[in-house]
Amino acid sequence: MTLKNYILAILIIFISSCKQSENNTEDEVVMTENYSLSVPKDLERTNNLNELAKVQFQKVDEDLYFIVLEETKKSFENAIKLKVHKTTPSLFGYYQVVTSHFDELYDDFKITDFGRTKINSCNAIVFSMSGKGLDDGKKAFFRYALIEDSNNLYQIMSWTNINYKDKLIGKMGGIINSFKSKSNSK
Repeated sequence: MTLKNYILAILIIFISSCKQSENNTEDEVVMTENYSLSVPKDLERTNNLNELAKVQFQKVDEDLYFIVLEETKKSFENAIKLKVHKTTPSLFGYYQVVTSHFDELYDDFKITDFGRTKINSCNAIVFSMSGKGLDDGKKAFFRYALIEDSNNLYQIMSWTNINYKDKLIGKMGGIINSFKSKSNSK
């Protein structure tokens, strides 16, 4: 084998291995009645993270988890009318309810990286939270999005051990930003 053929063979092997690894990192598109989102294929479906979540994925060896919760705007408004929540019937009011709940569950609770944005034409609030769990003492990091379309409010909650935050925040953000509502956006 000549040097030229040897280099060509090495190049072909390198290119095919790159394409193979690219294929392994493609995302799975998850479709529900009201929305879709892309999930990295290295995460596995589960149903034991939250009984109310339609979409639940995890990668236990990376300590990465995420769920999507969905609520009609009407049910949130009714909870406010019934004085279950003391806030306004808005996306920011929903944010206040969610963060107050977490504040009750975590010591040293902090909210960072708060921002209002649009995710595929839906109004959204994206933020990070961290704290030490009252029940288990573990330090957790959450990358969170609250999203509204014309009918529903959604929570995309991803979390990991605080020590893995820098390594996994990009993957968390990718999942959040892939969200697409099937109804008209507000």
